[in-house]
Amino acid sequence: MKKSPATEAHRVATDIAAIKSALQQQGYTTRKRPKQAAWTIIPLNQRGTGRKPQECYLLTYQPAPVSTWILHLQTLLTLIHTALAKQPTTRKIS
Repeated sequence: MKKSPATEAHRVATDIAAIKSALQQQGYTTRKRPKQAAWTIIPLNQRGTGRKPQECYLLTYQPAPVSTWILHLQTLLTLIHTALAKQPTTRKIS
């Protein structure tokens, strides 16, 4: 039996509420990414302010048929985007 989109959306909403609460108790803050099923997780320092963006994590939800949460180390994504941006736009075909 297929899940309705509303049922999956409700499950994601309850999941993220529980995740945010647990992370906040451990000294992290979360920020929703606009127009994405993704949240940036930021560890807080002892003063309660965020650390460098390089130390952040990205939590994404992959919808059906996968229906799972994936945690990415933000530093790796930044490195990948930087490497791709440095590639030449024209390529020679031999």
